[in-house]
Amino acid sequence: MNTNARVLMVLATLAVLLTAGQALAGNSWLCSITYAVGCDEDGTIGDPYLGGLETPTFLRVDADKKKVTLLAPESRQGEVTKIDAVFQDEDLWVFSGVEEGRAWSLVISGGGYMTMSVTMDGATWSVFGNALSED
Repeated sequence: MNTNARVLMVLATLAVLLTAGQALAGNSWLCSITYAVGCDEDGTIGDPYLGGLETPTFLRVDADKKKVTLLAPESRQGEVTKIDAVFQDEDLWVFSGVEEGRAWSLVISGGGYMTMSVTMDGATWSVFGNALSED
């Protein structure tokens, strides 16, 4: 997917949020996932195994409410993951948590990049994308 298509997807998500009447305040970001890769303990590399669920493509990270909410695809819209810890250092935000036996950390840079790591017994996933501040 090219950069223009990614920007249009982020703007479309923002428009949906605004028309849905959600308040945009505080330290929150709209994120688009552009690439994800999984690696198993035997060295197999490929798409992360999600047990038949669709791969998330858009999410909202809210530091103040300490939650990550899936915005797309439609089949997963509204799923929420609790953020256990939030750390801010100048223009870098780091979030972490544990859910269903998986530890995860998510980094958002002031430059608009999002990187996420998910680790579990025998596998790790790396997720890359872009972040647009709602402030």
